[in-house]
Amino acid sequence: MQNLINQIKKDTKITILGKEYLVKTKTWYSIEEDKESTYIKCELSDNKVLVLIPDDDLIYIGEVIDNMQYERISENDIRFENRIFHKTGDGNQFILNIEFGDETQVEGKCTFEDYENENNIISLGILTEKENARADVFAEIVAFNDIKIY
Repeated sequence: MQNLINQIKKDTKITILGKEYLVKTKTWYSIEEDKESTYIKCELSDNKVLVLIPDDDLIYIGEVIDNMQYERISENDIRFENRIFHKTGDGNQFILNIEFGDETQVEGKCTFEDYENENNIISLGILTEKENARADVFAEIVAFNDIKIY
């Protein structure tokens, strides 16, 4: 994981699941509730976001969905596109370091809830410094061998 993280540089071409993207930003985050955990978000071309969570050996790629139509069916479950997603975490995200890119390009402070179903993740987010704008992401979990960096 660390090798992959180190290879991601500004304007790097990266292929994920056979589709090529350009890396625009790389930002390190943590959460108020567990300041020891860190993770990386990269804004990519085609309005995609790549998330790398070293502690969980988890990588996913997704996109922000405006006005995501989901149904909360219990305290820990939501329904999206007729599939049930189970809550895996929540918290208050903050920026540790913007490695490249600038504050206007990256997601800032955010209150979030994460949900998972098989190979997909939904991250429901509220950007607390941007007038409580929504930042809901629907993503696909990917493996190391699904990613190539040029």
